[in-house]
Amino acid sequence: MLLLDKLKDKSQFSSLDLAIVDYVLDHPKEVTDLTVEELAKVTFTSPSSIVRLCKKLGMKGYADFRIKLAIEINTFLINEERIEVDMPVAPNASFDDIAKTFLNLHYQALLDTYNILDKDAIMQAADLIYKSDYIETRGVGPSFIIAEDFAYKLGKIGLPVISRPFTGYDTFIKIRKAKLPVAIIVSNYGVGGFIKDWIKILKTNECKIIMICSNKNSISFKQADIKILIEANEKDKVNKMGSFASRTAMQYVLDLIYSIIFSKEYIMNVKLQYQHGETIKSLDRNKEEKKF
Repeated sequence: MLLLDKLKDKSQFSSLDLAIVDYVLDHPKEVTDLTVEELAKVTFTSPSSIVRLCKKLGMKGYADFRIKLAIEINTFLINEERIEVDMPVAPNASFDDIAKTFLNLHYQALLDTYNILDKDAIMQAADLIYKSDYIETRGVGPSFIIAEDFAYKLGKIGLPVISRPFTGYDTFIKIRKAKLPVAIIVSNYGVGGFIKDWIKILKTNECKIIMICSNKNSISFKQADIKILIEANEKDKVNKMGSFASRTAMQYVLDLIYSIIFSKEYIMNVKLQYQHGETIKSLDRNKEEKKF
């Protein structure tokens, strides 16, 4: 969880903590420039109280707290406020307000995920997919659309990929000749019967699992061979305007993986893209000719 989200959950703090917490939330940028003594003075507390609060929040100390806070406030573009991802648009918002809100929201989701990227996991995922002789993608709802787009990209550079679009047709038996089957599961929360069943079947069939998820506590996520955590901060599964932050974060990670795979045979893949484009143009021309 992000530091600022922890600070907003005031139920966990004492009255002494709240004097510090409220000041940090009201003046986040200023705090990054204050020493622990200066912050203690403006909050009428003590340096030791501030250090205890930092440790309660999972920080090593005040220096660690300031670094973490500075990283997070880089996501502030307008009014020095983070975007509430579940309900980002206020009632009666103007066009300009909505446009700026979504610009901020997508930037915020990208930067939050960038700050927790596991480079080794992403490189391992790209290498495993590149070497695989059988690849499949899975997701539910909005996550499925993102997984489908990834499968399309892999197919354009000639990798042996399929997607599983229909529930009930996703319990495949072991692929007879596949020596290194890989499944990519994309899920925001990583819970639900579908995903649990997928993990069980894939494990039974000796298929390597790459999972992209925002819930590090998901049992299914923990069972994956390669785990890639995203930071979406979407807390409500149902009562939200849309899965905007998670969609952006998932797309970002999959684009990274695809680009790493693409670069492994860059010249050949550029040629494949050109050939694909020419084929599409040819098909379009044939359609036009048939009209006459």
